[in-house]
Amino acid sequence: MPDIVEIIKDQHRQVEELLTRAEGGGADLGALMQEVARLLLPHSEAEESFVYPAIRDLAAEEGDEVKDGVAEHHQVEEMLKNLLRGDPGDPGYDGTVAAIAGELRHHVQEEEQDLLPILAERLDDAQREEMGRRFAEATMGSLPDGADHAATRRELYEKAKEQDVAGRSRMSKQELAEAVGES
Repeated sequence: MPDIVEIIKDQHRQVEELLTRAEGGGADLGALMQEVARLLLPHSEAEESFVYPAIRDLAAEEGDEVKDGVAEHHQVEEMLKNLLRGDPGDPGYDGTVAAIAGELRHHVQEEEQDLLPILAERLDDAQREEMGRRFAEATMGSLPDGADHAATRRELYEKAKEQDVAGRSRMSKQELAEAVGES
């Protein structure tokens, strides 16, 4: 299993490729942005639920950078959701795609320069691989053949939230299922 840093960077490259294609035009812009959302939303959720807290635990001095990362996630997610409610022919659609791409590129650059090195330097190989396993499981829905997995994990997380299950943000899909009685 690749380590957490490799998995996150690989997913960043996948999103970058889609954004580059979207900016180039010619292809089905709406479908490309739907695919960006399918990759990005579970990725951000996993980073916020256990990657960023681990970084904060390992390097308290990066707390502000972690907060900025979360804020950037939410900003991009909101722009993306608004975009997907529209149609590629709508006025401003291309501009919103460009704004999302710019914000994501800025976010990825900061994350890869400032935050991911903390994991690479302060976790041992086994810890990075275990976190990578958790991240891959949490984002499996971002892969074309597992699209239902992410939605199911999110649904289980929401049930756990409703039931006030302690530690739910650090749980895998299976752990969430067990915690809410759906295993």
